[in-house]
Amino acid sequence: MSMSREAYELANKIKTEPGADGECLTESPDDVEMKRYKTAVSEEIKKEKRNVRRRFGKVSAAACVVIVLAAGTAVFGEEVHAAIQQISWSISSALGTPKDLADYREVVQTSVADKGYVVTLQEAVVSEEKLVVNFTLQREDGQPMDQILTPDESLYINGKAVHDGAGGSAWFLDEEQTVLGVETSHEAPGVDLSGENAYQIRIGQLGFDNGVKGTWDFAFTADGTDLIADTKRISIGKEFTLPDGVTLTLDEYTSNDLEQRIIYRTSGSTRYNLMILATDRDGRQAEFDTSRADRTSGYMINQEILYDGRIAEDAGEATFTLFAVELPEEDGRMSDDYVQVGESFTLEL
Repeated sequence: MSMSREAYELANKIKTEPGADGECLTESPDDVEMKRYKTAVSEEIKKEKRNVRRRFGKVSAAACVVIVLAAGTAVFGEEVHAAIQQISWSISSALGTPKDLADYREVVQTSVADKGYVVTLQEAVVSEEKLVVNFTLQREDGQPMDQILTPDESLYINGKAVHDGAGGSAWFLDEEQTVLGVETSHEAPGVDLSGENAYQIRIGQLGFDNGVKGTWDFAFTADGTDLIADTKRISIGKEFTLPDGVTLTLDEYTSNDLEQRIIYRTSGSTRYNLMILATDRDGRQAEFDTSRADRTSGYMINQEILYDGRIAEDAGEATFTLFAVELPEEDGRMSDDYVQVGESFTLEL
């Protein structure tokens, strides 16, 4: 059992541990102390989870994973690779979201073997201007991998290449390091993903530095209509002036089973990266970080949703505070010196 799981179980058992007479211990912490304690433990668990994933690409997303490994074989052509494990691993588990996503996901379960490695495209979910997929990667001989080999993916939608950025995270799903899990979000701004579309993902290399070159191609169809239609949309209409004089307008808050976004536009190109901290009436917080930005538009997503930190549907209202930090000009290192921009505002949810 990992330290995280031990801490989690401890946090959930302390208050309900019975005494000898079957009643709760009289010296148990009160409700306020217990809530504070559980929050502190949960934050430590989140930090530990963040530290064991290899993030990649322009967009980073951490993930909390629950997997089921089943002994079995995988067939490629006429050859049976007995060392390969068949894995039942949903995209909601890969993303660590509290929502199931079963009504929106496309189960692909297609494996391609080349250069001694088997890549399996498990599932796909299509949202507004975004495709999210999860892969598993294994060696054909079933032996452990000594490094994380992140797939170098290219996306095509209805035969047209999409070059607007992708990112995600990769981590080993087992202690033996024989199965690598990868989740990737592909951005497709300006592309209408409602209705059924044809998708192709081409992987030409595993690992970005001196990686394994080969061919792992996948083709499938997926429909984003239902998830886009089920997205809750709330108008914001708040205007701010960034430290460099650029006008920022927060247009809309959106929420669905996949993610929560804050969509914005700017009067021009800005030197500042944006972040919004949302706090509900119970004091729970969620952080929205910039996920995509061009010269005059972009959006921030709730990163905490990956640790069950989404703004609750029954929150009623939440207070939003905008922060900004100047983008680095030379060394590429992002500063943590965010400054508050303007006044906080409350949004009825």
